Amino acid sequence: MLRILILCTLFTNLTFGQTEPKITYYKDKYRSKEVNNGPYMLSIKKINDSVTSRVFSKTKNGKKIWAQSYLREQPYGIWKYYDKKGNIESTRDYDFILKYGEYIPENAIRFSDLGLFVQTDANSQKIQKHISKQFRYPEIDVEKRIQGKVTFQFTVDENGNVGNLRILEGVNISLDTECFRIMHSLKKLEPYVKDGKKILVYFSFPITFKLA
Repeated sequence: MLRILILCTLFTNLTFGQTEPKITYYKDKYRSKEVNNGPYMLSIKKINDSVTSRVFSKTKNGKKIWAQSYLREQPYGIWKYYDKKGNIESTRDYDFILKYGEYIPENAIRFSDLGLFVQTDANSQKIQKHISKQFRYPEIDVEKRIQGKVTFQFTVDENGNVGNLRILEGVNISLDTECFRIMHSLKKLEPYVKDGKKILVYFSFPITFKLA
């Protein structure tokens, strides 16, 4: 009886996992307007009663340029970027381990626990300069007069590489996407050191969108 129950459960899960995803096309990366067949595609698939998988991708001349995956509204899995031949050119890893109620790598140390301050930390100053240089207010939000603060979390690993970007508090899809774009272009920082060893550090940082 138990064996039959297990087999039925497995069959139910497999059947559910084969549910066809819902496909929606958009004219731009901000998903401001749905179209019948546009370059931007959002594929939504229900994993279970509480978790929904989303894959947002762009296609040009019949070839996929990039694909970004989400669980709920958070980045997840491997984001893929393709070359002109359709081969994977680069990837970004958004696999997280749950700790302290936040999605961070298991062995990461909180920035505030290092006894450092944003005002005097060299990396924090570099990040602020990078944001100021790369900042572009999305046109759609300028038109709609949308403002707000996006707070994101990320890590700096033992080699100074920036990764594990996650929105902690967002505003909308276009402003959140702009933050991802800004931080994706920040490749390298100075590694942090504790007790003479390089360590993995995570902390949060805000980007404020305010119109004059």
